[in-house]
Amino acid sequence: MGHLLQAIEELRETWRSHGSALFVVRGDPWECVPALAAQLGVRQVHTAPCLAFDERRENEMTERALAAAGVKLLVHDETTMIAVDDLPFAIDHLPEVFSNFRRLVEKSCRVRALLAVPALASLAEGLRAEAEASSNATMATADLMEAREAVVITDPRASFTVHGGRSHGLARMQRWFWETDCIARYKQTRDGLVGADFSSRLSSWLALGTLSPREVAAEIRRYEAERVANDSTYWLFFELLWRDYFHFWVRRWQGRAFKASGVLGRTPCGAQDREAFLRWCEGRTGEPFIDASMRELAATGQLSNRARQNVASWLARSEGIDWRWGAAWFESQLIDFDVGPNWGNWQYVAGVGNDPRNRIFDVRAQAQRYDEDGAYRARWGAATGA
Repeated sequence: MGHLLQAIEELRETWRSHGSALFVVRGDPWECVPALAAQLGVRQVHTAPCLAFDERRENEMTERALAAAGVKLLVHDETTMIAVDDLPFAIDHLPEVFSNFRRLVEKSCRVRALLAVPALASLAEGLRAEAEASSNATMATADLMEAREAVVITDPRASFTVHGGRSHGLARMQRWFWETDCIARYKQTRDGLVGADFSSRLSSWLALGTLSPREVAAEIRRYEAERVANDSTYWLFFELLWRDYFHFWVRRWQGRAFKASGVLGRTPCGAQDREAFLRWCEGRTGEPFIDASMRELAATGQLSNRARQNVASWLARSEGIDWRWGAAWFESQLIDFDVGPNWGNWQYVAGVGNDPRNRIFDVRAQAQRYDEDGAYRARWGAATGA
């Protein structure tokens, strides 16, 4: 929540600098949005598509409430790198395996050009004052004040801190691409555990919507044209495709994305051992690599891809705990939470999703390979011995 509030505050400041203003309201969208539309006298409301069934239901309720007032809701498909209308298949025919999806998309799809930033018209002074007063009152509520204060407190062990504002995401992209050329080494560093630059760290801004995946893809192409194109630059594009796949995946499967048996109806591990689950959440399993990872997640809201796979495998496969508990915990903790990638990857690791292989991570071998010197385990308070 705190990072979202940072993004909102920066957006407010940007709009102020153009003589405009941002209305920040809080409540059920099917009540707040029609009320604001009526207050402003607008005839159209614009939004992005909702992925999962709860959000889609809210969108549908809001659309009906707006229609009753003579206002049209327009949905712009801009949350994925590849637009859904450009796919060579209908969402209902999304390939069940990512590699098949990738081959089809890379062969026949393009990333659409970025839209120009629209000009902001100045608002009348009275309307600006009304927006400021309303938004200030919303942002001053006790829980939102507390969330804003909490997000600036950082753990000294954290390798990287995130500010939700768009300018910070752009600055991160500039540094990681152009100032350090880290993208050119990404395939070699992507399994890192300690440090700021082993990955792009752009996922938080992508999840918030303050950076667009098409924007990142355009920057990759520019870097490849001006500096170098290699396996590492392709790999970042490849991971944007993975993100797209899980966005389309949750659109296709809806409720089955959250069922214990997964999208393909397999028999899951599903023990309801609350004590074991709590030990996992708090980093008290007794397995140093797992405990270090869970402590980092709790302290920072961040976790590397390598660590995510290991803690998920440990919970769902080694301990046999209901994978949905782990997915829900990640949803509550990650600052880069994204519904499709989170739930899709948990199904993938738990063996109930789209991966035909039955994979279980040997976490001690993984620790030896990726944390050979024990630096990660030591940093997060776990014993260094594996």
